[in-house]
Order: sequence, then structure tokens, then C-alpha cells
Amino acid sequence: MATSSEDKDRPDTDDAPSGEADAQDTSKEDGEGRAAAHADAAAPARASRPAKPAGAARRPAGKKPGARPRAAAQPQGGSLGKSMILFLIIIGGLAAAFAYFGREPAPGSAGPKWKPGDKAQVEVTLVSSDIKDLACWSAEEISGRHCAFESPTKGWSKGDADDKKLLRPYTTTDRVQFLAAGLWSEPALTGKLPSARFAVKCTYTVEGKMKKPGIRWSSEGAWLDRTDDWYTGLLSDCKLINP
Repeated sequence: MATSSEDKDRPDTDDAPSGEADAQDTSKEDGEGRAAAHADAAAPARASRPAKPAGAARRPAGKKPGARPRAAAQPQGGSLGKSMILFLIIIGGLAAAFAYFGREPAPGSAGPKWKPGDKAQVEVTLVSSDIKDLACWSAEEISGRHCAFESPTKGWSKGDADDKKLLRPYTTTDRVQFLAAGLWSEPALTGKLPSARFAVKCTYTVEGKMKKPGIRWSSEGAWLDRTDDWYTGLLSDCKLINP
């Protein structure tokens, strides 16, 4: 086919779209390059920030960082109360022991109503050292029996120290107190005596009353001036009841 001159002078329309495509591709490549460069520049900045721990807990409002929680205060009342109860139990036990073994009767306790000539069965509580520890003082003499001392500082000077004439203070197992002679000359107490506290059962023959005698429960202890009168008499027929 012959080509006309008009056809020769017409621009090739097929080449135009190809050039525009090339320009678009170049522009796209330039945009992608700039985006990649921007991402590469931002990456070090993100990398420089420390990452938060995965399991980090949010701090409660009002709490300072690094503050340790306060331990709950332990109640003191319970331990103090137990200590006070234990203290009172110990004091009460000691007071009861001193009252019993110290031979002091309970205040206001009613004693026996004896009269001269009565014979009473009594159980006397003792330790072996009582033979030298127990003593009384008084200037009185009743039925020929007397204390070891006329006064707190002067021994008896009007006679001998026969056990059947020498009055000593005693306490029964039911806490009755009286003066008596003759106990340590009884056959039951002349042999070897128990090392611990023991009791004897005796017949007590009442002979009278001594006015306000001074009493001593230990040879090294102080005199106790009594404000009441004490029965006096003789102990006989004694037997150990818990040797």
C-alpha cells in the first residue's frame, strides 16, 4: 500500500502512551525511594527508645515510683493480754503457796472454839527443819509450859528447854494455828524424817490461851507480833500420815 504524505507528517500515536507510562513509572519509583529513605531515617529514632516490658503493670494513682508497700501492723493487744494473764496466774499461785506454807490463815477465817481440857484430833503440816526453826516469845507460862523466848531478844530464863514444856507454833493441814509442846519427843518423830513436807496426826490437849505471842517460822526470819490470842497445850499419840 502506498503511503501518503499526510500520513508521513502525522505523529506516531502509538509512541505517546509509552512515553507517559515511562514517566509515571519513573515518578512512582522516585516516590517509593523517598518513602524508603524516610523509613530508614525514622528507624534509628524508634530503636533508640527503650521498649516497655511486656508484663509491666500500671502504677496505681497517687503512688510514688519505687515505694514499697507498708507491712500491716501486727496487733499487740493479744500478746500483751496473754502475758498479763500468765503473770496474774504466777502471782496468784505464789500467793497461795506462801499463804499455805507460810502458815498464815486466810483473813477472817473462823478458828476452832476450844476450851481448856478439850482433846482434838489435829493433822499438823511439817518439814524436818521445823524442830529448830519454829519458836515463839512471851513472858507468860501456862500449865508449866512456855515459849523459848521471854522477849524478841532474850531467851527463856526460868526453867529448862524440855520439849514437853517448850511451846512452838504449828499449823494444821486445814490452816488452824496454835501453840503446843511435846511433838518432837514423840516416838514417830524421833527417827529419820521425810526430806519433803509431811504431816502427822496427833491428839491435842488444850490447856489455855496465850495473849498475843510473838511468832517466828524460821530461825533466821523476823518475829511476827500477833494481835490475837493463841491456844496452848500438849501434842501426844502422833503418827506420820504421809511419810
